[in-house]
Amino acid sequence: MSRFLFLSLAGHQSRYFQRLLDETHLEGRIVSPRQLPLPALGALPQVLARVDWAKLVHEKCQERRVKGKYQGVFYRLTLRLEMLTWALRLQALLNQAPPQAIVVWNGSNRLCQLLKALAPANTETFHFENGLLPDTTTLDRRGVNYHNSVPRDPAFYRAYAGDKQLDANTAVRLIPRKPRLTGLTAIVLPERYIFIPFQDDRDTQVRLFSPWIPNMRALFALGEQLAAATGLTVVFKEHPSSREQYPDLHQRAAQTEGALLFANGNSTEELIRASQFIVTLNSTVGLESLLLGKPLLTLGQAFFNIPGVVMHADSAEQATQIACRYPEWPLDEGLRLSFLHYLQQVYCVPGGWQNPTPEHLQEVARRMGSLDGTSTSATTSPN
Repeated sequence: MSRFLFLSLAGHQSRYFQRLLDETHLEGRIVSPRQLPLPALGALPQVLARVDWAKLVHEKCQERRVKGKYQGVFYRLTLRLEMLTWALRLQALLNQAPPQAIVVWNGSNRLCQLLKALAPANTETFHFENGLLPDTTTLDRRGVNYHNSVPRDPAFYRAYAGDKQLDANTAVRLIPRKPRLTGLTAIVLPERYIFIPFQDDRDTQVRLFSPWIPNMRALFALGEQLAAATGLTVVFKEHPSSREQYPDLHQRAAQTEGALLFANGNSTEELIRASQFIVTLNSTVGLESLLLGKPLLTLGQAFFNIPGVVMHADSAEQATQIACRYPEWPLDEGLRLSFLHYLQQVYCVPGGWQNPTPEHLQEVARRMGSLDGTSTSATTSPN
């Protein structure tokens, strides 16, 4: 029985995992899809029973729908056959050397989901992802993003704060992000406005964790509604990685006489700081807003949907009602500081995975080294 089985789907994952094995006490093996053994045909009944095939097919077809690709009957049949083949190969791998723990990146890829579904019930799972805070890495037994193990109960953070002296001086500092797009002209911002950052329609944060805002055109329509209801200008910024173009939305905004604006050339930090409040589905900009102490309204499933830390709406009507009540929002500054302190001091692994220091690697190994569930890698239930 091997200790850790690392499933690598990209070169950067393999390099990082290899450093963990080379420079710490962790023991295990790294496997990429092309290294998987031939299918374990004898395990067909077991594999068929343990995987939620309908869920995997739905998620992949939803992704293709967003990209404008075919997802009809023939594709679904082919997809099921492809996933079954991968599942049988993963089962053959598990049969060769059952691991004590499996390690995946993010975990949403269908190969990762297949591996987690097929692993024996007592197998630990570790999920890696980009850090939630600047210069950190995520390592979580439960999952990442909305599925992570960050507690969601305000009472947890009140108890966590305890006798800690938490104030603005102890808050996590935001490290400004370098702009991905340069050469865009910044606009003169209005004195009072709502900031609504766009996200990437193809990203899992939108596809899987945004129940009632399916895409950025729907988010723009909500912005129109908020501008009309509150009398505040709404400022949008497109996501720099999105492949979608919105000339029609720019034209609609131009016809509102300044009620709706696009500020693609302005820095995100500037747009956050100067706004009255921020509206987001569940983006990184939302967490940055909390770091800067700005009021935040979320529309999607976000791990920071904590009463008192953010406002949350499950419908356009509710979002409009909340926006019209600003600034009389029941937000708790103490909860915000406690939440951010917990993320920095307990949940996040110090140091980025991109250029890991020996100290970072040793801390990761320490958190992974205990397979009894007592590690400090945020095992507290979020509910």
